[in-house]
Amino acid sequence: MIELDRDAMTPLYVQLANVLRERIRAGEIPVGRRLPSQAELEVETGGTVSRRTIKSALEVLTDEGLVQGKGVFVIALPQS
Repeated sequence: MIELDRDAMTPLYVQLANVLRERIRAGEIPVGRRLPSQAELEVETGGTVSRRTIKSALEVLTDEGLVQGKGVFVIALPQS
């Protein structure tokens, strides 16, 4: 389960990107593996975030060069 803090100053999409980045760093989602789908992430967050929020989080990881492609695959480890 992914728990996000709605009361935090950090936007939800940034919090979600941080969680996914940490999962990649920890090897829970290894390079070459597909990230959970938007529907799966919606379930993992307990339905508390919109698909747009999830898409924004994935865009952050894409912009960082960590993921790419349809189905969103991990392509690199985050820099420490």
